[in-house]
Amino acid sequence: MALDTLDRRPHLPSRIAEAIQREIAEGRLQLGDRLPGEQILAVTFGVSRNVVREAIARLRSDGVVQSRQGVGAFVVRSAATPSLRIDLEALNDRVLFTNVFELRAMLEVRAAGLAAKRGTPPQRAAITAALHRMRGKEKRGDAGVDADLDFHRAVALATGNDYIAKVVSFVSEHMRESIFATRMRPGVAIDTIVDITIAEHEDIHAAIMAGSPNAAREAMGRHITNAAQRVGITISTDD
Repeated sequence: MALDTLDRRPHLPSRIAEAIQREIAEGRLQLGDRLPGEQILAVTFGVSRNVVREAIARLRSDGVVQSRQGVGAFVVRSAATPSLRIDLEALNDRVLFTNVFELRAMLEVRAAGLAAKRGTPPQRAAITAALHRMRGKEKRGDAGVDADLDFHRAVALATGNDYIAKVVSFVSEHMRESIFATRMRPGVAIDTIVDITIAEHEDIHAAIMAGSPNAAREAMGRHITNAAQRVGITISTDD
């Protein structure tokens, strides 16, 4: 890959994802090709591996690449193919950011109720596993954010509706921005925020495990409303 080192500007993961998409569109990366490893990409772009990891996650959420455990990320779709996407830079716009939270509420409150009603034992086990990872020793770092997003994806998968799962997975991946924004707000005590967030997920988990759709919807609604408030946004999940 003939990639140029990027200058350090905001939204580096988005810029790296776009650069990789250009490599695919221009034929230097073909369908089925494996992307260079995270360390190689980090050196090439002059950024950290965490930034590269987030860029690949965005490509994965767009359906451009697919990760294989222990092997790497592979090109599975042409970058030129239209896909549902949210412009990450647009999340700087308060109105658009509010709209994303409203979309989450519409999807995920309903999904939580369906998960409580339909979730199979293996699907519920995946929700529990994600919650355990959220509580783990790296809960305040990137691993904690990954576990948070995996929790929401697992709830969506437990609906038994592949379309809900795909859209929630897409939206959840882009909500990394809100999580990081929460943690970087001036005067925020990260430890306290993380513990509160985990407690909210525990409420969702308990309701789903109890098979209570109403309680699951209420718990998810509280979580999304509170998450929005933590970045200064007010939404309603009652409409």
